[in-house]
Amino acid sequence: MIFDTHTDILYNIVKHRLKGERGVVENYHIPELLEGNVTGGIWTYYTDINNELLTDFDQAIQYIIDELQGSENVQVVTTKSDWADHKVNVILGLEGLASIRDINHIVELYNKGFRHAMLTWNEQNQFATGVGSEEEAGLTRLGCELVKKMNELGMVIDVSHANVQTFEDILSVTTAPVIASHSNCYSLEPHPRNLTDEQIKEIAIVDGVIGVTAVSKFTNPLKPDVASLVNHIDYLRDLVGTRHISLGFDFMNYLNAGEANLIDCQSAASASLVIDELINRGYSSMDINGITHVNAKRVINYILRDDEKTLD
Repeated sequence: MIFDTHTDILYNIVKHRLKGERGVVENYHIPELLEGNVTGGIWTYYTDINNELLTDFDQAIQYIIDELQGSENVQVVTTKSDWADHKVNVILGLEGLASIRDINHIVELYNKGFRHAMLTWNEQNQFATGVGSEEEAGLTRLGCELVKKMNELGMVIDVSHANVQTFEDILSVTTAPVIASHSNCYSLEPHPRNLTDEQIKEIAIVDGVIGVTAVSKFTNPLKPDVASLVNHIDYLRDLVGTRHISLGFDFMNYLNAGEANLIDCQSAASASLVIDELINRGYSSMDINGITHVNAKRVINYILRDDEKTLD
């Protein structure tokens, strides 16, 4: 089984809902997920304030909640006891917080079931600065308060898309492990979205995980295939061990951007090819289980609360 630490399915749900469609997850996503043995993941809603938003943010969140409540194959995980067999276990997430009004707003989203967030999607916003900004600033004062509130609530903090200063600031403030949900190794592919050796080691020190991603330009633009993706896994294993590796594919086929992924792995239906390559390279079953799902779930369960309650 595979737990995918990054997919934009929530964004896709909103796009289809705006066209009046329902049953988006069951019709478009469940068949691919089951074919690729993807049994869970962090599903995110992405917002880019530099481009036109799909719709009002609060309306988008309501579309997402309505859709998932009507999906018989999905289990939304909000506490440690929520994981379900024979379901696709979903952590609701946010790829960027530019649309968040204030700290109380993140609490509202927590109460609606969200348990994950990246503070920025490349841009500079009221909380943090992303890799796409020319500014070198990191967390703002409000961003520091937000990190502390996310720790208090039991929400997963994701450092993918953060610039170097924001990354360092988050690591200096958080009291919980962090994840980099969809980032590869800068030493193998020097893209700003990838992680340096020092950043990789810092994530390992706090017992976090790195979701190796199938985005071609982060993997190997000249040879964007599964073998190149597993090269990043090999590198991480040699640097910090398999305990800190997970899979965050970021498939884009349903966003009409299939070429953005690997030539031999362009959708969730092909995700299990990574397992085949790991087997071919002699990874043990214990290491493969760790990489594919155990490591990510360990970190998530460490962060999640034990019980379900509405917080102020």
